Amino acid sequence: MKTRNDFRNQEDWLAFVHETVATDDIPFTLAMGLTEMYRQFYELRSQPFPERFSSEIERITELTEPARTRELQILNDTIMGDMIQFLFTAAAGSATGGNSPYPGTPREVIDQLLEHLRTKNPYFALWADYKDKVSGRDDAPEWREYVVRTMGVGEDREIEFAHLMSELGRCLDLYHQREMALPKHFYFQIWFLYRTHGPERNPMTRALVQELVEGLEPCASA
Repeated sequence: MKTRNDFRNQEDWLAFVHETVATDDIPFTLAMGLTEMYRQFYELRSQPFPERFSSEIERITELTEPARTRELQILNDTIMGDMIQFLFTAAAGSATGGNSPYPGTPREVIDQLLEHLRTKNPYFALWADYKDKVSGRDDAPEWREYVVRTMGVGEDREIEFAHLMSELGRCLDLYHQREMALPKHFYFQIWFLYRTHGPERNPMTRALVQELVEGLEPCASA
């Protein structure tokens, strides 16, 4: 059977799964597809997939639903944590050469992240352009109207993601103004947002923005 890595985007993968997999097995198949994507992360970097994860996958596949899917999803979160740790270890190593991809001060971190988002994430780039060049005008359209007019999108899901990008931008601006350190796991979640597609994108982004807002609340009440 094909895996998630055989498809160019999440939409094609989801369509394939829903067409070829029994309904009861769809959640586990989708979770395993994510596991295989994570496995490829190690392969592309010439790193062995950790044996503890392989053993756990073997154990989980013998379970029945709903425990099987639930435990694989938990394992996927653990693998993601290991991947983030790997990236930060690599970043720390390159820092000794004077070219760290994760700068030292909170403002430097956010500056680099904002530049990356403007370059790689078209929705965030549109928000940045709107904020810097459009919103201050007397005849400025509302953000939602500007998104529809400029990008030609009418789907609620796409408009919601554009709105989430504006909320993310505001959060990052506040972290920058207050010189607050951005938690490291947020850095890579935000960095790879532009690669996320499918129905999980908006809930994941919404949760991320909410966590950033909660991180600001102690300062707001101080």
